[in-house]
This record gives sequence, C-alpha cells and structure tokens, in this order.
Amino acid sequence: MSESTLYWQGGGIMMEILQPYIADYSYVGDITVMAMCIVILILLFQTYLHKTHQFRLLLGMIASIIGSCSSNMLFESYIRSGSSSAIYPYIFRMLHYLLLLSALFLYTQYLRDPLWMPGQMHRKYLFITIDTLIAGTIVDIIATRFKFGFYIDSDGLAHSSFNIFAVMSLPFIVTIFFLIINYRSRIIKQIFYSLMGVNIVSILMLSIQGYHNNSSYTNAACFFSVIGIMFMFHSNPYDIDTGAVSGIYLNDEIESTLEKGRNMILLCCSIKGFTTAVRQSNALRYEYHKFFRQNIKKGILYHFSGDRMVLTIKKQSNTNYNRQIEAMMNQFLQIHKQFGLKYKIIIMETMPEVLDVEDYQKALLFIEKNMRYNESHHVTPDDIIGFYDSGYILSQLEDIAARKSIDDERVEVYCQPVYNIAAGKYDTAEALMRLKLPKTGMVYPDQFIPLAEQNNIIHWLSMIILSKTCAAIRRFMDEGFEISRISVNFSVLDLRYDSFCSEVKEIIDHHGIPYDKIAMEITESRSSEDFHLMKQRVLQLRELGIKFYLDDFGTGYSNFERIMEIPFDIIKFDRIMLIGSSKSRSSGFMVSTFAQMFNRLNYSVLFEGVEDDSDEKKCISMNARYLQGYKYSRPIPINNLRRFLVSRSG
Repeated sequence: MSESTLYWQGGGIMMEILQPYIADYSYVGDITVMAMCIVILILLFQTYLHKTHQFRLLLGMIASIIGSCSSNMLFESYIRSGSSSAIYPYIFRMLHYLLLLSALFLYTQYLRDPLWMPGQMHRKYLFITIDTLIAGTIVDIIATRFKFGFYIDSDGLAHSSFNIFAVMSLPFIVTIFFLIINYRSRIIKQIFYSLMGVNIVSILMLSIQGYHNNSSYTNAACFFSVIGIMFMFHSNPYDIDTGAVSGIYLNDEIESTLEKGRNMILLCCSIKGFTTAVRQSNALRYEYHKFFRQNIKKGILYHFSGDRMVLTIKKQSNTNYNRQIEAMMNQFLQIHKQFGLKYKIIIMETMPEVLDVEDYQKALLFIEKNMRYNESHHVTPDDIIGFYDSGYILSQLEDIAARKSIDDERVEVYCQPVYNIAAGKYDTAEALMRLKLPKTGMVYPDQFIPLAEQNNIIHWLSMIILSKTCAAIRRFMDEGFEISRISVNFSVLDLRYDSFCSEVKEIIDHHGIPYDKIAMEITESRSSEDFHLMKQRVLQLRELGIKFYLDDFGTGYSNFERIMEIPFDIIKFDRIMLIGSSKSRSSGFMVSTFAQMFNRLNYSVLFEGVEDDSDEKKCISMNARYLQGYKYSRPIPINNLRRFLVSRSG
C-alpha cells in the first residue's frame, strides 16, 4: 500500500494528501456483502439442513465476514469523519483484518472433511494457520509501535508503508490451494473444479482491486469462497412441487424436538406408483399437491425414495390432534376414492420405547412391510418391541451366516408327523425350522423367515436344517425305526445358487443315508426364469432318488401346465382347500376332483391342516393318501418323533 499522511486535528480533519493513504473505497461493496450474508443466513435457518460441525463452520465464516465488513466501514468512517479519538481507527482496522483472516482460517478447517484430511496433517495445518494469525497480529502491533506500519503520529498524521493483510493472508491462500490440489483424488472432479474455480476468481478479484488501488471488494472476494461451499455442500433440500424436505433431514428435527423436551407426531404415507402417476395425470398432480400444501402448514413434510412421505407435527398442549389427523385422513380418502392409488398410512408419536433417533425411520419401514395396502395403523409400544426383537433376530441370523457352522445350536429342527393312510402308521414327517436365541427364547418361522429371505441368509439356514434332519434320520435308522422320509422346505432363493445340488448331495452323503429318505418341499413361482431353474434342479436331484413335494397347492398362484412339467411326487393341499370344500357341494366336488385327478396322474395327495375327525373323514373321502395336522400332533422337536415311528424290532 502506498504511503500517505492524514492530519488529525480537534473535531475536524485536515487532509494533506502526499500520496493517498486510503485507497479508493466505496461503502457499496461491504454493504452489498453484508446484505448477501444476512440473506444467506435467513435462507439457511429456514431450510432443514444437517446442523453438523461443517454447518457451524459455514455460519462462523459468514459471521466473520459480516463482522469484517462492519469493522472496515467503521474504520473508513472514522478516518473520514474527523473524530477526535485516534484509538478507534486502530481497533476497527485490526478487527477488520483479524475477522477476515478468521474467515480464511475457518475455510481451511472446513476443507478437512470434504478432503478426508488425515488427523496428523490437519493438526499440522491448524498450527500453521494459528501461528500465522498470532505472528501477523504481533507484527502489526510492532509495526505500529515502531512506526513502520500503520500509525498516527503525534501531529495527527496517519502513515502506512505496507499492507499487513496481504502478508498475513498469503500463508492461508497457499494452504488452501495446496490442500485442494494435494487431496484432489479424494473428491469428485466437479467439486475439485468448483473449489479451484471459486478461489481463483477470488484471487483475481483481489489482484485487479490492488492494481487499481481500490479496497472496496476485499470482503467480497472472501465471500465468494463461502458461496462456493454453500452451493456444493449445503444445497436446498425442498421439493418445489410438494414443498417436501429431503428425508435425510428428518432425524435432525426429531432430535432437536426431543432435546427440547417436546413430543411430535409422525404420519407416514407410502403410495404405490405415486411418482409415476403424478407425471401422467394432471388431475392427480393437482389434487395431491393441493393436499400436501394444505397440510404442510400443520408441520414439515419429508420425502423419501420409494414414494414415501412423512409429515411431522410438533405437539402442543390443548390441541386435539386426533381430530386433526381424522380430518386429514378423510380428505386423503376422498382423493383415494377418485384415483384409487394403493397406500399404507402409519401414525406414530415419539415415545420413550424408541431408544435412538434413527430408529424412528427404521421402525416405520418395519411396520410398513407388515401392512397390507389401503390400511392405516397407529403405532403402539408393542410394535416398537417387535421392531427391536426383529433387529435382534436379524443380528443373530447374520451371525449364524457369518459363522457358517452347520451344527449351530441356535437353529433347531422341529417336525410334524405325517399319517400314511394306506399303511395305517406314521412313517414320514415335515421338518420345521425354529430359532432358539439367548434374549428372546423360541422364535417361530413367521418372525425370521422373511428377514432371512430379505437379507439373503435363508440359504445357509436351509443347509443347516437339511444337515440336522439327515442326522436325525441316521439316528432313527440306527435305532431300528421305520422311516420312509422327512421333507425339508426350500425357498426359490435356495434354488438360485449354482452350488445348490452339489451342496445337497454332499450333506446327504456326509450323513450316510439313502437319498430317498429326504424329500424337498418347494412352492411354485410366478417367475418364468425361476420355474425353469426349479425344473432343472428337480430333474437333477430326482435322479439321485430325492423326492419332491409341491407345497401350498390351492393358495396364491397355481399353473397346471407348469405342475405337469415338473415330476413332483406329492401334492400338498393347503388347509384353505379343506376349508373351502365345506362351503358348498360344488366346492367340495371341485377339491375332490383335483385330488382324484392328481391320483390318476400318479401324484400322491397330502392334506395339511387336519384338526379333527370330521376333517380326517372328509380328506379320506377326497382321495387323500397322507394327512398332517393338529389332530395328529403339533410341531415337536425332531428327536420326539420316535414316539410316532414304528420300530422294526417291535
């Protein structure tokens, strides 16, 4: 900065300009930057952003720039106003530079997370920047004291020989560019180019300003860097059409509400095909968006992937929320009647049973999976207990799969004896899977089979059950019991493994039992690809002598053409067929005809769900060969099957 002198005298200022001390300056630059900072703060606090450490650093930068602008304008005002006090120009000048350098310091700290800076390296640059601030401040004070920097002499003349800010800011600028370039491989190229571009523009602006001996836009040049990181890392989360906030911010609101000791209601609505439907129907878009905009006034609407939305409403005293929710539901159902989209609605309040903020979203997903479409559900503490039990069961399943122990004690084999009508005895059974876990005790299939299938764990469980069933058959044979076979259930997911047939053969061979002592129960699949794979696996294993059952005939999907293509040995009629046969004479005739048809085609028919003598008599009259149900036995540990088997020695 060129040297100049200012004459300070009494209540006015007499200015003798030898060389202008004050570079060309306009208040417009700092006023504009301050206004933009305030606008950004308003926007930041009205959006639902993560209030992370990075966010707080961003706020610190903005606050530092606002302070720097204010100090600079006050400094310029005192210089120009002719104030009789000489101390304030020193204070405001120092504040201006320190706050501006603080903004640069916070900027270097902000870059730590996006650039994945190692802790040791971060501490190194932290010390460098702090040392620069301290050293620069000391140098400026010394320069003022010994009158080779900015100072006002005893005659009221102000002098300046060099720009201390340029000297102090140089290490920060070098550090910023070094960090961005050195760690560029850790960020995507778009962010790298953005950070480099914004900072280059800032440097160019400072250079052009210095060349023209102007100081109006120093704060603006620093402010550009703030704008850059705000756009790159703190973008607007709102959905313009619905007014919904990105779902990633829901946990922040829940946490903030609970920290204040307040409660809130979460209304989760999942609409099948919503995103596609609103694009195709203007009427639908209008009605649903009107609904969202009307009800968003009651709270905050969050949008998630999978056409799921969550509306949060903070609870206050003396408000009938049940009436509000009922009115919203009625309005929603009116729209549903018009357009007919399938929905699931869950109403949940914050409750002490939920142990972690993140568990609210997980619990909503868990409950939704167990719901049918076009239903609404109010969450109870029992639902939360079930959610946590499910999480514990899943962790145990994952551990079972990770350990890969074929004899894992947590997986137990139960069975249900099957009565052979022609032989008049029990010579077969169905193996059933159970889990016995330390915290929950006995866990039944409906609690863990869906979890195992959804998380790709079912195959290992199937192999454990097969192995333990083979071991039980081996014991029964060694003890002299007559056992024709025991059937084991397999999922279509099992059949997709290329190694499935070899694994089955290896397990049966390991226990040294004949292949025909094992039967496999499989359920028909709608998928053409799965059907052809099933057919291939059945043909391959049937050559060994393994028997095959078609499970759950009469429920869901049944295609006679496909059934005829696969050489099943036994067709299992579900209890629903037995119940249906009693509804009318025509229903009974139909079920009986199915059974008779399968018998003529050399398929044996097994009726499940036989509960009393009446059921037994009806099944026998409908050409059943095997009977299974509570009339004969509930599921029992497989070792207890001995009570039903006939001993060859007896």
